Amino acid sequence: MTASTTLDPPRFDGASLLNLAATIDAAVGGAPAYPMLAEARLREPLLDARHLVLWLIDGLGVEPLRALAPDGALAAALDAELEAVFPSSTAPTITMLATARSPAAHAVPEWFVWFDELGAVYRSLPLDARDAAGGRPPLTDVSALYPQPSLASRAGRPCFAVLPATIAGSTYSRYAHAGARRLPYADRAGFMAALAAAVDGSPDGCYVFAYTDAFDATAHEFGVGSAPAHAVARRLDGWFEQASAVMARRGAMLAVTADHGFIDVPAPRRFRLDDFPEVAACLQRPLCGGPRTPFAYVRAEARDGFAGVVERSLGAHFAAVPSDVLLAEGWFGPDDPDPRLRRRIGTHVLLPHGDAWLTDLLPGEKPPTLVGMHGGLSSAERRVPLILAGAARR
Repeated sequence: MTASTTLDPPRFDGASLLNLAATIDAAVGGAPAYPMLAEARLREPLLDARHLVLWLIDGLGVEPLRALAPDGALAAALDAELEAVFPSSTAPTITMLATARSPAAHAVPEWFVWFDELGAVYRSLPLDARDAAGGRPPLTDVSALYPQPSLASRAGRPCFAVLPATIAGSTYSRYAHAGARRLPYADRAGFMAALAAAVDGSPDGCYVFAYTDAFDATAHEFGVGSAPAHAVARRLDGWFEQASAVMARRGAMLAVTADHGFIDVPAPRRFRLDDFPEVAACLQRPLCGGPRTPFAYVRAEARDGFAGVVERSLGAHFAAVPSDVLLAEGWFGPDDPDPRLRRRIGTHVLLPHGDAWLTDLLPGEKPPTLVGMHGGLSSAERRVPLILAGAARR
């Protein structure tokens, strides 16, 4: 995938993942905080479904789907394209779907998050400290850090979360799916069995959130254009055909989407902060956020000139924008930002122009070797599919 970039903020007026979350919120008996999906052909089947399954395929955006499996079952069933949230990454999106609130409200903006409350940088989903040598244990409760309650905790029907066994019992999963029954799986058969069990055990209706991460992991490691990524996309076609049949036999609605797409970052544009000492000298703590859209905490005396420093050093690849400007323009969502979010996105956000990334290293960290990446502003990263199947295709 290539990076065709726009610096326009996301829109939330009917064709975004946030509008999908609002529609699901309404479908399970909630009072959505945002407009629902604008198109009735997409909105009404979700609202009418007694048994509703949302399957999130991590990383399989529209462009990767069409490039890797253009004649497959998923591509053939594509109903619409939606816009990802900002940044186009898993942590803000999966938390948005789990709470039906935007990143501005849920305050989980990206992978690396500075927690003022703890005085350290943590990974937002594993909830372990980035500085492994610091001796900080992984968190076992995030109720004081993540402000929004789960959608399942206030839903008017039984809820389930079908998750890889490796993460089903994690601190984050317990937070995000509080009120839902978590069903772990280890393989395709376990995934299908969990979906069927959730629906079969809920004769009066239910909501199921299902998540698969194999494509994301493969595209990161080998690249979105790689043979391994192609193979995973083809396997997912088979999963989709089977899941559609399983749900159709039960009269259940299956909605399929992704949290983001991908690009491959060429080796010459995988930048290290060490190579830009003028930029590094302005920072008071490590870069946070993600490699495609880093969050910079700039020392007070360097803030006025920081945009110019970035322009001189990295101007062909990144623009430094004050975080307050992005909040005011609604990049993180239409809500009034939670005060915690303001402290978690730095003083400046580095918006990517093209297909570069920027990382730094703490003592003991190994340089990243990932090829595929997301989190930026390209269409390949921001456009995600929406597919309605199961009962919707009968």
